[in-house]
Amino acid sequence: MFDAKYLESGEFYQRRYKNFSTLIIMPLFILLIVVVLFGLIATREITTKATGQIIPAKVLSVIQSTSNNAIDENLLSENKLIKKGDVLMSFKHDDEQLSTQVLTQQINNVNDRLQSLATYKTSINAGSSQFSGQDKFGYDSLFNDYIAQTSALNDDFSQQISDKETANQQAEHQVDVLKKNKAKNSDKLQQYQALLNAISHDSDIKNNMYQSIYDSYVSQRQSATTSTERVEVKQVAINNIQQQIDQFSNGNDTYDVQIAGIGKSGPLSKSSTLDKVADLKNQQLASVQKEINTDQQNLDELKAKQQSANNNYKDTVIKSPEAGVLHLGTDKSKAKYYPKGTTIAQLYPELTAKTKLEIEYYVPTSHIIGLTVNQKIRFVANQNVTQPMVLDGMVKEIDTAATETKEGAFYRCVAKLTVSRSQRENIKYGISGRVTIIKGKKTWAAYYMGKMMGDRND
Repeated sequence: MFDAKYLESGEFYQRRYKNFSTLIIMPLFILLIVVVLFGLIATREITTKATGQIIPAKVLSVIQSTSNNAIDENLLSENKLIKKGDVLMSFKHDDEQLSTQVLTQQINNVNDRLQSLATYKTSINAGSSQFSGQDKFGYDSLFNDYIAQTSALNDDFSQQISDKETANQQAEHQVDVLKKNKAKNSDKLQQYQALLNAISHDSDIKNNMYQSIYDSYVSQRQSATTSTERVEVKQVAINNIQQQIDQFSNGNDTYDVQIAGIGKSGPLSKSSTLDKVADLKNQQLASVQKEINTDQQNLDELKAKQQSANNNYKDTVIKSPEAGVLHLGTDKSKAKYYPKGTTIAQLYPELTAKTKLEIEYYVPTSHIIGLTVNQKIRFVANQNVTQPMVLDGMVKEIDTAATETKEGAFYRCVAKLTVSRSQRENIKYGISGRVTIIKGKKTWAAYYMGKMMGDRND
């Protein structure tokens, strides 16, 4: 080893470089160099923090209120394992039950009425009653009235035929009487013509019903003294007989006119009566069909109301659509009413080794810059243990628009979780914790430079 005391200037150098200032400045300078190099080379994670909770990757169903009625029984509870068809909530349903009963009774009444109308229509077409007994709607009486009207039309036609036959018989009797009178008149006419012929030709006559006239003429002629008197007697007798002949001839003509004036009515046609019967039938059928159409429309309306009432009645009980785990957004056990359509719970899949889990968290709009899909996250559960559960994940979804709340505007984000077997035993839906989103890395120098420039994302 070289001994400094042998040097001529050793004492000078020792006093120069081993003073207090040299021993302090040099280490500090070296430390500064090391810090600067560390700041330029070493990096740190740039993160954004939020609060989130564990949710399933897929919600099986959303349970909503189905009635505005008061709650009768509430069986909802957080993380309750339920089976398909289990009753979750029931509402009071006295009004719905009464409405359903009334509508059912009305529908039955309309169906019975339609059945009676169908029987009434069949009876009209058949022309005979198809009712098995007295109809409670009175359609059997209406059918009997229709038959009575039909019978009245047929009876009226029969009466017309009878009146026609009576009138024809009377006409025939009158003609017979007139013909007999004409025959008697013709006999008298023939007697007078025979008498006239005998007097005109001065011939004799026997067996004449007017023989007395001829005998009186013969007596007067014999009493006449002159030929002139005899001619006058003959002429007077001929004139008197001719007057009688003319009267009897006129009488025959009168009888002929009277006989010709007495006519018989022709055969009556039943087509008019049949038309009236057909019109009556068509009117009855049209009336029946109109009632059927009206009742059918009423039936359709009642069935629609019944369907609505049945739905309302069914809506008074909420059953689980499938098996799963209940999740309540807030405590729903104390509420007495839920407006129809209100979301009261969600149905999550049962937790198994294959159940995919996610983290749902909300980031303020002031920290959203730099957040993208596929960034890594860390979730630290809020647990009162010495070593809290830490889960890793990756951002899956970021809403395109912020959601306004009382605390401000936030973006909803969802991240996929990677869970080990040992961690799954301690996981339940709804566990909340701190979410750290790793946006990237910066050197320490760049990090502090950003802080001085006002970057507050971390």
